[in-house]
Amino acid sequence: MTAPEPSAPSAKPYPGFAQALLVLLLFFLFGALTTLPAGVLGALKLRHWASWTTLLGELGATYLTMRVCRRFGAKDWTAFFRGQPVPGPVWPLLLPATAGLMLVCNGLEAWMAQTLPPPPWFERFFEDVGWPSIVLGAPLSEELLFRGLILGGFLQRYGPHKAILYSTLLFALIHMNPWQLPIALLAGLFLGWLTVRTGSLWPAVFAHFLNNLSDPLIRMFRIPHLSGTSPQPSWMWALGFLLLGAGLAALKRATAEHQGLLRAQDLPGRAS
Repeated sequence: MTAPEPSAPSAKPYPGFAQALLVLLLFFLFGALTTLPAGVLGALKLRHWASWTTLLGELGATYLTMRVCRRFGAKDWTAFFRGQPVPGPVWPLLLPATAGLMLVCNGLEAWMAQTLPPPPWFERFFEDVGWPSIVLGAPLSEELLFRGLILGGFLQRYGPHKAILYSTLLFALIHMNPWQLPIALLAGLFLGWLTVRTGSLWPAVFAHFLNNLSDPLIRMFRIPHLSGTSPQPSWMWALGFLLLGAGLAALKRATAEHQGLLRAQDLPGRAS
């Protein structure tokens, strides 16, 4: 009787950390190509059309990146659109939690502006990009990449805690400027934790949308203490931490039995 042949070792889940860096490089390369028409329209002073074309270019770059990564990782499209049923209480609880996140992020942004004043071009950049890309494009494209593709692979490789941390570091890296670094770190931790707890991408997309929507609304209505770069009052800091902490505690209770992505039996660890 012949001995059974040893089975080939299974491939590691895709992507790992180094592979994720290549994913982001690929996204930047595709984005440089797909947003070229928006640059032309912007040069022609057609800012309205440039804003919407930027949105389409951003989504196009995301699609192309996922299409390439799908081949490398042998992933089904559903791997990018994590969609476990979300407990009903999660959706209303996202409102106070995201409001708290927004207040804390606003305080961090003002603190960074006082500590390291941004150059004039930094403000103009976001004005040129336009609200469609910020409010609609970023939540969809960034969540699909970071909480869909990257976090999914990291969970299988590193376990929940490290997966959330590593994907957050990459999320902060992609913003490529020091003024958004603290905000990206805090938001990335929140959105990663939310995705793991709920098992769905859509609560993170919704929270990201709400957070990004607050910025153009604050600028439009010039809300006191929120618009501008003056330091945020202490009571707003306290309110932000209170809403964020209470929202996180309530979300944790709402997903206590659900457990989201932690149901997968092959994860190396578990998140509290």
